Amino acid sequence: MRKNRLSSIDISIFSFFLFRSYITIGLLNLIINISNNQVIFSAILGSLMGFLPVIIFIFINDSKTEENIFDKINNCFKKAIAPLLNVILIISVFLISSYSLYNISLFINYSLLNDMALLPIMIAFILVCIYLSSRGIKTIIRVSVLCFIVFIIISLINLFTLVPYSNPLKLFPLVINNKKNIYVSGLYYMLVSTTALFLLLVIPKNHINNSNKYNKFLIISYIVSMIYNLITIILIISILGYKLSSFFKYPEIVVLQKVSLLNFIERIEDILSFKMLFDLIFILVLGLFYIKSGIMKTFRFRGFNKHYLFDLIIGGIILIISSCISFNSIYFLIIALSIIFFVHVLLFLFICPD
Repeated sequence: MRKNRLSSIDISIFSFFLFRSYITIGLLNLIINISNNQVIFSAILGSLMGFLPVIIFIFINDSKTEENIFDKINNCFKKAIAPLLNVILIISVFLISSYSLYNISLFINYSLLNDMALLPIMIAFILVCIYLSSRGIKTIIRVSVLCFIVFIIISLINLFTLVPYSNPLKLFPLVINNKKNIYVSGLYYMLVSTTALFLLLVIPKNHINNSNKYNKFLIISYIVSMIYNLITIILIISILGYKLSSFFKYPEIVVLQKVSLLNFIERIEDILSFKMLFDLIFILVLGLFYIKSGIMKTFRFRGFNKHYLFDLIIGGIILIISSCISFNSIYFLIIALSIIFFVHVLLFLFICPD
């Protein structure tokens, strides 16, 4: 039985991608436009505020460890309220999954395949994600661990090749002249960088080996991801400056275009930018798994947990939503994540600890 359980270290590594999911794909551009030369303060404030959702996640996860999020809601609230909250979560995850698919495709179109339409890219990626989701959460986590190794290698290449292009003087002046902008952008930063973590509540804690160490590993993963994000922001600003960074939807891609490996391999940014895809791919795969689990728990469907047709239907709905709605604005994401955060705060207030 223990062999079928998940490793607490592996899930913490997976959570690293969730913490990063939307930082460089849209959010960085937003907080720079809101806070301008206060963006570093906003990132620090947002990182500190992010401990609140992490603590809420840990509390909920430590309560009724044999149940997943949908079971906890069903047992905590009355029959009239519980299904409504579950449906709200499912719809919200449909939206953030659709946002992820659209922005994965837009990102690839922007950086790699400029002449290709978005729909073929969407179809290719949703099929890959459907396959991974249908293989189960253990396979998803294992693939993320392998991708994390690739992510580290690419990140080290990025760091050592981009530092020579940085100019620390572009970080100045570091002033706080509008606290409201810092608070607003810090709140956005907190929501977008941490709320996706709640999707991991689809995994009951008693399905995890060494679960007593899980909280420690999770907090370490959060701290490491926030430090990594802060370094990325500082590096981007020190190369492009505040004004130029605010013009680009994907400023990290623009920065990577400066890289030439060993001075003879050009267009290396096409390879290095793949690390940014891992974040959105894994949250999309987890979203598919989460939606499937939620529908089965809420509507009491039986026999669908290993049915590939069920995954195809969910993936098809996500594809249709992504095709019909333009998710160019990150406010779609912020609204959906705010709803998810609110539902979990509600559960945090009413759930009975073990």
